[in-house]
Amino acid sequence: MCRKGDIMLKGEVAEMVKSATNLSDEMLSNLHPGLEKLFENVPKITQYRIVAEVVKSERCFAEVKEGDKLVFDPNLNPDKSTGVMCPRALLPVTVQVNALFEMNAEWANSGKEEIPEIVFRNVRCLDPGFEDGGLGGVVYRIRLEKMGA
Repeated sequence: MCRKGDIMLKGEVAEMVKSATNLSDEMLSNLHPGLEKLFENVPKITQYRIVAEVVKSERCFAEVKEGDKLVFDPNLNPDKSTGVMCPRALLPVTVQVNALFEMNAEWANSGKEEIPEIVFRNVRCLDPGFEDGGLGGVVYRIRLEKMGA
């Protein structure tokens, strides 16, 4: 539920959001309240990057290899990522990354110091595998890493 007319974000957080998005105060007042929690916790959330590392690669036509990494800090960072960025792999990885953004916002808001465990941390690319009419496929394992570590 949106709180129409109330400005939810204040101070440095509001200025950060306005600077990054060019939203006016009026537009800020129409944001979903859940975004307040997310934006207020950006400083804590951005202490961690999300890394998706290839742990299995079989007959990948794009030549994605074991050990290749996609690094999100918070956006996909091509300079820190390695290997090929195949669109058939990016879609399922970014869906999981989006879910982790939600999880991280909840964690940051909880006041707990220990980051939560990622239970479903393996993600497969969209190639169904040779047995099911594809070529092979790639599996990424997703983890959180403390920045600067």
